[in-house]
Amino acid sequence: MVSFVGGQTKSTEAEFKLADQIAERAKKGEQLVIRVVYHNTGIAFAQIIKLGVEAAAKEFGVDAQMIGPVEPSVGQQVAIVESLIARKVDGLAISNVSAEALNPVIERALDAGIPTISFNSDASGSKRLAFYGQDLVQSGKFEAGILVEYMGTKGKVLIFSCDAAGAWSKDRETGVRDGLGKYPDIEIVGIVNTGVEEQACYAAIENALLANKDITGIAALDAVTTPAIGRYILRNNLAGKIIHVGHDLMPETLQNIKEGATNASLSQDPYNQGYLPVKAIFEYITKGVVLESSDTGVLRVDEKNIDEYIQKLEKGEPIG
Repeated sequence: MVSFVGGQTKSTEAEFKLADQIAERAKKGEQLVIRVVYHNTGIAFAQIIKLGVEAAAKEFGVDAQMIGPVEPSVGQQVAIVESLIARKVDGLAISNVSAEALNPVIERALDAGIPTISFNSDASGSKRLAFYGQDLVQSGKFEAGILVEYMGTKGKVLIFSCDAAGAWSKDRETGVRDGLGKYPDIEIVGIVNTGVEEQACYAAIENALLANKDITGIAALDAVTTPAIGRYILRNNLAGKIIHVGHDLMPETLQNIKEGATNASLSQDPYNQGYLPVKAIFEYITKGVVLESSDTGVLRVDEKNIDEYIQKLEKGEPIG
């Protein structure tokens, strides 16, 4: 596991005042209500985050749930957060995929005295109190380095994302471009935005690769495109001919690594991206523990350690 930023934070906690009713509820020992608002709850990756939320809810005796749009919709996410502010929940964790849309609503939550943090995705300029997730730019740079390790310092690369407009995707894309930019003989052909619907995603991948048959490397930025690209490579006998590095550890991705269709994939520890925000908010409200950002790191899984993670999955461990 590689960790990049540790406890760095843009926290405005010194300026934040906890709402009186939240402090009073905590003093009385009432069950706290914490909502974790994720931007894309319909994908399998989100279920690993949900497991972390549920584990923390059980451990700390809080009413904590993960909610959010089934597919990426900033408008729906904003509406959900606004409704939670109106309900006067005790704490909020938000995957911030849009500074323009979500930073203002995060500020409104803080103004209402609700401790609000971000997780998984962190847009610039947010006044959130802390961030729990991966350094996304650095993970993109790390991905670029692995591509070069397998591919060499010349070739053509396509980048794939299921939501290219999301802040998380832009950050990872920036990292990939920065990492590959130092090699003048590597051409980044472009980025393909596939969407999250399975058949449409696969079709977008297929069309892009049929139109670019001279591609030598693929950087997939997420848990949706990574397994789908591996599937395409297997179906078309391209293992070893196209270098494929992706993100997250979906069961299909693990199998694709085992079969050589995916060279490596990078985990951001989604379980802890669900667990840590709930724990942090609970301890902040009940014990005054300072909210500090936590980098969930980058874990590389490739042909050298794939068996270990397949075994973990088979044992029921939360791999993602």
